[in-house]
Amino acid sequence: MGEEQTQLRPRDRLLRDTFTPAEGLLFWTILISAVAATWFADPRSFWVLGFFLIVGCGGPGILKMHQLTHPFFIDALWTRFWLFSAPAWLIALQFTAGALQDPLSQFEIENQPYLTISAVNHWLPVSVTTSTTWILVLGIGAIYTVSMNLFIVPKSRSFFERILPWLCLNAVLAAILGYLQKTLGLKSPLFTAGTGQSDFFAFFPYDGHWAAFALLWSSTCIAMALLSTRYEGSADFVNSVGSWYLAGATLLGATGFLVQARWPAAILLITFSSMLLMLSIHFLADSRDPNRKSIALCSALVSIIAFAGGIFRAFQIDDYAQSASSLRRAAIEMFRDSPLFGWGIDSFTQLLPFYADDTLLGSRHDRATSDILQTLAEVGILGCLPICILIAYLTIRYFRGQHDIHLTNHMLFGCVGCIICACFDAPFMSPAVFLSFFIIFFSALRWADLSRNRVDEVDTKPELIVHEDLRSVPFHTKEYEEEFK
Repeated sequence: MGEEQTQLRPRDRLLRDTFTPAEGLLFWTILISAVAATWFADPRSFWVLGFFLIVGCGGPGILKMHQLTHPFFIDALWTRFWLFSAPAWLIALQFTAGALQDPLSQFEIENQPYLTISAVNHWLPVSVTTSTTWILVLGIGAIYTVSMNLFIVPKSRSFFERILPWLCLNAVLAAILGYLQKTLGLKSPLFTAGTGQSDFFAFFPYDGHWAAFALLWSSTCIAMALLSTRYEGSADFVNSVGSWYLAGATLLGATGFLVQARWPAAILLITFSSMLLMLSIHFLADSRDPNRKSIALCSALVSIIAFAGGIFRAFQIDDYAQSASSLRRAAIEMFRDSPLFGWGIDSFTQLLPFYADDTLLGSRHDRATSDILQTLAEVGILGCLPICILIAYLTIRYFRGQHDIHLTNHMLFGCVGCIICACFDAPFMSPAVFLSFFIIFFSALRWADLSRNRVDEVDTKPELIVHEDLRSVPFHTKEYEEEFK
């Protein structure tokens, strides 16, 4: 940033860092959406999913405003929008087409209704239709579309320097609420009736979802703390905003000791330990802070404690382990029977009685304790391909170019931790985790693009000659007729 600032005049920096109307609208959309997802964190809340659906409908409007008010040229804006949003609308299209094939049919024996799986064409989409699945499909798609705009709209790193602190603060406040609940020994989250289970944290009904949420934002807090040390003329770390980021990350990461879910807690603690180790190495190798040795020592000590706690939780006896293994096997069997398109979104609960072993009968399970396996079982290989291709393309695109953007690397590290958690649990069932993951993923990659390109060349290829119809400033192309007196 320092080199670019020396090349820009104050007027140009003001133009670059001042929010356009589209950036201002996106800022408040993301912030309000994050608050709603965190403080109303019920995964199946129709109010929250309906709110995201309404907000998501404004995504194209933000892009149109961005096109009209952006001070620089933009190439292929709508092409990028449709390509990046393809995973959302392709899943919606697959669900809609699958409604023509419902594998469940009903029959009666002695006036008692029973369900059976009918023969269907697995070369075409299938959907176990319910009256509530459509709002889940559209709501999750809207969450993705809203967060995707973070990779298109912001024209300056200043956008993320303003919004990320507020998002980190939102996560830390939720952690403080969770600590307060544990201290008071509450039986349910504040202002709610609860689920009757004790494994909740803050407003998250299941603390495994909280662990993934805390993993993402603790990594982001430490990334922002390290960023504050790289600014020119920054104060001593202890007296700077970086110490507050580190304190927030510690509050978030330490919740891993309170989470009951074994694997989410272990992954949270190990990821938090790794991030602290990175911070410790930074202060020992690259920092000139007068307190660098003390900060590095304290960070390393807390890192060792967190890592030991993570290893302990990973090998802890889990009474739910046998049920979790049975659920994963059931998801694998469902995937084998319909590998291309799966059985339809939200079909796992409906079809589980046909695939569950005897240990699972008589109890209700909504998730397969593995988002990866359940997604394959529900939408199949073809349903997973668009989002996998997009994530792989953007990640490879970043690492093939200039891949030494520290903030991007640290935030992507948190995303990797969340994906690992999805192998052993169901974090993406939570709208708060789903939204946070894509906010951090797209913010990290957009930050990298803004860091390596000139401000007026981020979204376009430089052209020396531009057609006069595209110029916003009059351009004189005729010969000058000068008269001398």
